[in-house]
Amino acid sequence: MTLALGAVACDPAPADTGAKPEPQAAQAAPAEATPQAPAAAEPAPMQMQHGPRGGEPTGPVTRVANANTVCMMNDQDMGSVQIPVEVEGRTYYGCCDMCKQRLNSDPKARQGTDPVTKKPVDKASAVLAKTAEGRVLYFENEDNLATYIARAEK
Repeated sequence: MTLALGAVACDPAPADTGAKPEPQAAQAAPAEATPQAPAAAEPAPMQMQHGPRGGEPTGPVTRVANANTVCMMNDQDMGSVQIPVEVEGRTYYGCCDMCKQRLNSDPKARQGTDPVTKKPVDKASAVLAKTAEGRVLYFENEDNLATYIARAEK
């Protein structure tokens, strides 16, 4: 995956359980070489891009029913419940500890831009919609979402 200049990669992880990762012990080579089946390659961790995205989304958008499936740092519907982040009585969601920390500490990270009015909108109270690729858009209200959909259909 190629990241945009200045973008930060994030390795989405489940909510912090407090468990520490187990250190990997070095294994000694066996005294005799015994034939073994080749080990399956581990898949690379999923990497999401943080930061600005270029261009307007193309294609239809659909309303996001539950904000808790959205990583509000990646602006991406992750398809499963994310880590809740409570800030000043509002709930935001992040996919990993890095997202959680940034949502807690950076007020700008908690703001999106309504694509219709170009006004800032609080991600916790926004009307959410997503593209076919899962990219999330933040709207100030239902009317702006309807306007956006109507413009896209022209």
